[in-house]
Formats: sequence, C-alpha cells, structure tokens
Amino acid sequence: MSEASARKIRVTVRAVQILDSLDVDKIGEFIFWSSVSSDGGPSVEGRYPANGHMKISEEPVFNRAVLNWVIFEGEVTDHLSVELKGEEEDRFGGNDFLTTYEREFQGPAADWLGRYGPGRDTGDEADEDDPEMMSDWRVTLLVETA
Repeated sequence: MSEASARKIRVTVRAVQILDSLDVDKIGEFIFWSSVSSDGGPSVEGRYPANGHMKISEEPVFNRAVLNWVIFEGEVTDHLSVELKGEEEDRFGGNDFLTTYEREFQGPAADWLGRYGPGRDTGDEADEDDPEMMSDWRVTLLVETA
C-alpha cells in the first residue's frame, strides 16, 4: 500500500432494522457478526453485543435499533469488503440466521465516505439493488475519515 494513496477510515454500523424477527412472539434475541477486510489483508472480526444478545421486535414502531458499532478502523487504499450476519437465538430449536449483508468498496478510499442505507442519498426508498435493503432486515453504515 503506498503512503500517498492510503487513507485512514472508520466504518460504523449506525443502525439495524428488523423486518422479520424469525421468532413466534415477534421479538428476537439477536447477535450480529462482522467481518471486514481491506486491500487483501486479514479480516477484522467482531460481535455485537460483546456478550449476550439484544432484543429487537419486528413491530414497526420497535424494529429499529441504533448500534453505533465500529467494525473497522484503519488505513486502506483501494479495496474494502464488509460482511454482516445476524443470528436470532432460539431457545427451543436451532438458531435462525438473517440474510447476509455484503458490500464491496473499490477505487479511491476518499470516494467511499458517506452514509450507506436504504435510500441513503435521497431519503426515498432504495431500489431493489440496494445491498442495505435485504428481505428480512436493513442496515445503515457510516464510512468516515478516522
């Protein structure tokens, strides 16, 4: 990685929204996992919350949780890969998994700065190709200079 083109960035999961809790009572006990790699380097792995789980409902008034979870902070040049997984703990059967979120950033790191979420630029609903808008949950990321 050349010093001239490297940029130190921070990637934060600002919020998640659950559309399907995968639980009969419509309140899921969730754990989120992250894996971030840059410029071909080793992955940085994370878990939220660090211990236990968090309860999130699928009911529209209660289905959004603000996390402000920093999943990556470091120098990058031209590639960053972000993967997020959600797991709903199930006391009576096997755990259920949300659709995996994946986003690849390529090109100059300065071009990646901003908010990524459903309708990220206009506030409108995003199109069906928006990776932050999955069938069972939504995610909002913030990429900023660290």
